[in-house]
Amino acid sequence: MYFGALARSQMQEAAERWLVLEHVPSGAFRAILEFVFLEHFGLGEEELLPAIQAASYLLVPSFLEQCWLALRPLLCPHNCLSYLRFAEAIGCPEMRAVLCQYLSAQLLELAPVTGQLAPALLEELAGLRTRGPQQLCVLRKENLRAPATSATEPLHGLYCLPLAQGGTWHRATGLPFRADKWSFSTAQLLNYLFLIGGYRERRGARGFAFRMAAFRYNPLAGCWQPTAPLLKRRRHFSTAVVGQRIYAIGGWYLDTLLAPDGGTALYAAVERYNPWSNSWAFVSSLPLTDFTFALSLSHDLPLCAAHADSIYALGSVQRTGEKLLLRYDVGADTWQELLPTLTRADADLPGLYFLGGSEPLYVVGGNAQENVVISFSAGAQLWGPARSLPKCTLAGQGVALGSRLFMAAPELGTVLALELGSLACCPLPAPPFPLSYEALFFLHFPVPPSPRGELGSELGQVGASGGTEDTLPLVGRTPSW
Repeated sequence: MYFGALARSQMQEAAERWLVLEHVPSGAFRAILEFVFLEHFGLGEEELLPAIQAASYLLVPSFLEQCWLALRPLLCPHNCLSYLRFAEAIGCPEMRAVLCQYLSAQLLELAPVTGQLAPALLEELAGLRTRGPQQLCVLRKENLRAPATSATEPLHGLYCLPLAQGGTWHRATGLPFRADKWSFSTAQLLNYLFLIGGYRERRGARGFAFRMAAFRYNPLAGCWQPTAPLLKRRRHFSTAVVGQRIYAIGGWYLDTLLAPDGGTALYAAVERYNPWSNSWAFVSSLPLTDFTFALSLSHDLPLCAAHADSIYALGSVQRTGEKLLLRYDVGADTWQELLPTLTRADADLPGLYFLGGSEPLYVVGGNAQENVVISFSAGAQLWGPARSLPKCTLAGQGVALGSRLFMAAPELGTVLALELGSLACCPLPAPPFPLSYEALFFLHFPVPPSPRGELGSELGQVGASGGTEDTLPLVGRTPSW
């Protein structure tokens, strides 16, 4: 493209049919010519960078595609930043894209490297992790049933459902541990799934004990890695994500495998996880001073939602049955009660299923006759009217996408999609296992490759537009002659 554009130009070199390329190394130029005329490519690591610089300057995208194939296996934590600086120095966006793709796909695995990057670049890398198709995922949060058999063991794992018309559930990965009993809560941060809690393991010949554990799943690499466990031994706790931090809120003692009773106390301690340092730290505790939240085995407690720089926690006051909303200011590290409370006269909600949304927040609960949806405006601190839905037990950890809520409905054997505005309810295809206490969430998976590869297609588009006189691709790349 470089020489074609030059030949069509009015430059002196085109008229004289003579061009001096003193700034292009002869070895790199020879490698390009051998590839163009002989389809031979055999560059070593030391020869690769000069050839990339020359091919980028001379606009040879097919040669550059071979360079990227040779470059990717060479990338490692020790050289990726130097390669990135080289790409930026020579003004090669294609090479920079290759480096950003490498850093983005392993954003937290390369935390010692990526944690040092400028905030703008870090935000760019985080955005690249969500370019692939988004899928609804389901994973069993707790298993207290009989030990798995050879028939049921493959059903334990992470299942995904494309929300496009006609999508079906498929298994993305198994669990990162082997156990017959476990209790975990989930959180999604930077398009990673965090599994936080514990599982039962054998301790000697006498019995079992619960082991605290946490794992991180990278859907772009399809692999699990262990992470730091919680400081408190929690079960049935809620998670909320604000910024690049995970907060663990509420729950009760992990080793208690029975339903809570009057003596079961909710944890007031709140923990914050930093993915860059892989560590937990305590922050301000829940203000459970003059009241106690009621406990339930069906959901995480208290129900939590994140919006802007705040976390909202909702629970039933055990003594009165009122619904009290607490707000945590992440920047100030302080809690406050949001009044008024929601009384039984406002809405009969002995069971709470879901808290989420933005402005307003939506609360979904139920009683013996019906389910109820009610909103709360955090700005005006005002509850909206209660709206009725047909009765259906919802369990586990739901997720909202826009104005749609997705939750497991065990008695129906499927996942329900509820439009919070119109209250239209639609059952999704049933997953290939019985539902009991599941977590639902969204993850982005890798972009399906195009016939030439995504990068190749982009380079092809550049080549198609770079050979005309109107879009002369010499601007910004041509030195003084």
